[in-house]
Amino acid sequence: MSRDPYSSPQPRSYHDDEAMSSAKKALNTEDNANAFELKSFQETGKDWTPFDQETSPTSAQWVLLQRSNTFKRMLRSIWYGPAEPRDDPPNFPHRWSFTSKLENFPCEVFQKRLSKSVRILMLVVYCCIWASLAGSIIYYYSVKPPVFQEHDGKKIPIVTLQCNSQLGWAGKNNACGLDAKDCVTVGDYTPDVYFRCPSLCDQGAYTYAAIAVGDQRIKYRQYVIGGGERKADELLSFPYRADSFPCGAAVHAGIISPFFGGSARLSFNGSQTNFPSQRGRYQTDDSVEFDSPFPSSFIFKKPPSGTMSGIYDPRIPVLAVNILLSLPVFYLTESIVGYWIISLVGYWTLVMALDPPFVVDPHNPDDFAQLISTAFQRMLPFCFILYVLWKCAIRRTLKDGSPLAKLICWLPLFWIGVMNNVTFDRLPVDRLAVEDLKQMAGAAAAVGGIITTIAICAVIQAYSIWKSGRFRKYLTIYVLIILALSLLASLRGLTLRIHHYILGLILIPGCATRGTSAYLFQGVLLGLVISGIGRWDYASIVETKHTLLRGEAGESSDPPQMFYNTESPHMLAWQAINNTGPSSPDLDGYSLLINDVERYVGKNTTVDLDVLIEQDVAFSSLLKQATDEKEQVKLYLRVARANTEKSTEQHGDYTSAAVLTWPNGPWIESANGVTR
Repeated sequence: MSRDPYSSPQPRSYHDDEAMSSAKKALNTEDNANAFELKSFQETGKDWTPFDQETSPTSAQWVLLQRSNTFKRMLRSIWYGPAEPRDDPPNFPHRWSFTSKLENFPCEVFQKRLSKSVRILMLVVYCCIWASLAGSIIYYYSVKPPVFQEHDGKKIPIVTLQCNSQLGWAGKNNACGLDAKDCVTVGDYTPDVYFRCPSLCDQGAYTYAAIAVGDQRIKYRQYVIGGGERKADELLSFPYRADSFPCGAAVHAGIISPFFGGSARLSFNGSQTNFPSQRGRYQTDDSVEFDSPFPSSFIFKKPPSGTMSGIYDPRIPVLAVNILLSLPVFYLTESIVGYWIISLVGYWTLVMALDPPFVVDPHNPDDFAQLISTAFQRMLPFCFILYVLWKCAIRRTLKDGSPLAKLICWLPLFWIGVMNNVTFDRLPVDRLAVEDLKQMAGAAAAVGGIITTIAICAVIQAYSIWKSGRFRKYLTIYVLIILALSLLASLRGLTLRIHHYILGLILIPGCATRGTSAYLFQGVLLGLVISGIGRWDYASIVETKHTLLRGEAGESSDPPQMFYNTESPHMLAWQAINNTGPSSPDLDGYSLLINDVERYVGKNTTVDLDVLIEQDVAFSSLLKQATDEKEQVKLYLRVARANTEKSTEQHGDYTSAAVLTWPNGPWIESANGVTR
C-alpha cells in the first residue's frame, strides 16, 4: 500500500530494541551493503552517506549519530530534521472547547447531512446571487454615464478622470506648444467642467517620475501646486496652477473624499502671479509652492442646485460584499472548491473595482468591454498559476485542515494581500532601488521593517519545514532560486526587479506546511500575487533603463549649457556640449522654457529676453502685473535641444532651472542634472 505523501511520517524511537538488534546484525554481515557502509564509517571515521536520502535517518543512523561529537550531531540534526517529524494542523478544539462545534460543523453536519448534489445546487445559487449583487454595483458606476441634472431639467455630462489626469493642460514642459497655445490659458471663454474622481486620490495623485516646477523636482508627492481650501460665497478653493492634477487638488481642498471619490465643479481662472503652498485636507501633504507667474489656473466652485448620479466610487461596497459573502463559502465547502472560488473572486474584485488597470469612462462604451477583455487576458495564465500553487503548496495546508484556521488565519490575510493598494502600498516604499529610497521620506525605516518582518517569517516557516523533516529538499530549492536570481541580476543592460507577485510565487512553495504560520503566510502571499497580476499584468523580472525611468529625464539628448553675462542682464546664451547621451539628427534647434512654459523655439544660440517678452503680448502683460505687485520676479529658465518643426513631439532633456530675478538680477546657475 502506497503511503499518502501528505501524511505525517511515523515517529521513530531512538532506543527501539528491535532497531538496535537489526543494526548489530547488519554490522556482522559482510555481504550486506548497508552494513559495509556502517563498518567503514566505524573503521575510517569518514563521512557516512545515509541509507535513505528522502526520509529521516533510520534507527541505525541515530545510533551512530549519538556516538558522534556535538558539532556533527548538531549539523546532522539540522540537515535530517528531528527524529520524530511532525506537521500537524492547528487544533482549536483542544485549546478552546467552545470552538469544537464550529470546528466540526462543516464535515460532521453540513457535508454529511446534505447530499453532494444538494450542496452543489446551493453553491451555484449562492454564487449567482453573489455575482449579481456585486455586478450590479459595478455596472451602475462603470456603464451608466454620470450626469449633473439641474432643476430646470438640463443635463450636464460629468467627465471621468483618473487620479493623475489633467484638464485643459496637456502634459508638462513644451507639451502645450509655444506660449501654451494648445492649452487653456484664459478662463473667460471656457465653460465650467464637472468631473468625477475615483477613491484613493490622496495617494493616487502622486507623481512617481520627477516633474520640474521652477527649480524644484516634484516626486513621490501629490502634484498639486498652490490652491487650498477656501470658503467664500460660491468659491471652494484658491487658484491651483493649471497643470495640477484636478482629482488630487479636489482632495487637497476637501471637496472630494479619498475614501469614496466624488465629483467637483472646476472653473478655469486665467493667469496668476503666485501660487503659495497651502495645507491640505484629509492629512495630505502641503501643496507645492510656485512663486512666479503662470498663464493658467483653475478653481473649484459650488455646483448649482441639482442632482448628480454615478459619482461615488464603488470599491468599498464591492469589497465589503465580497469579503462578507466569501466567509460561508470558504468555511463550509471543501478546501479545493473554496480555494478556487475565493481566488477568482479576489481577482475579479481587484480588476473590476478595487484597483483596475485603468479607469473606465462610461461615456465611452468600449472602455468597459476593454476592461473585461483585459481581465480575461490575464486570468487564463493566472488559473494555471493557481493550479500549480495548489499542487505544490496550498493543498498540503488546506486539505483536511482546520476550518476555523482557514476562516480566522488564511482568509483575512488573503484579503489584506488583495488590498495591497490600501495596505502595503501606503508604506513609503516605491521600489527597492537606492536612488528611489533616498528620495522618499521614511523609506529606510520602512525597508528595514519589511526586511526584518520577512526574515522573522522566513525563520518561523523554515523551522516548520524542519519539524516536518523536509528541510534538505527546500533548502536545495531556494539555493537554486537564489543562484538563478543572481544570474539574472548580472545580465548586462537589465535590472533585476522582484515585483510583489513574483515575491509571492517564490515564497508560497516554502509555506507547504500545516501549521498556523502557513495559513497566515499563504493567504497574504496569494493576495499579493493577485494584486500584482490583476493591476500590473505579468511585469518582467528584468527591466531596461527606459522602463525604470517611467518617462523621467535621463535617456534623451543632453541639453546645451547656458551662459549669463552680467553686463547684458537681459541676454541669454547657450552652447551645445559634447553629447554623452542618445542623440538625434532631427534635433536641429533649441527650446527655451520660462516658468515651465515654452517661450522660444529656434536655431539661435542667443536670445534677447526684452525682444522675446515684447513679442508675446500675454506674457508681457503677465510679467508687468507681477512686477507691479513685487517689483522683482523670479524667472525659471530651462533649455533643451529640439526639433524646430515638431518641437512638441521631439526634444531632448532640459537643463535644471537657472533662476534670473527680473529685471536686474541676480542670476543663479542651474544645478547639475537634467529634467524632462
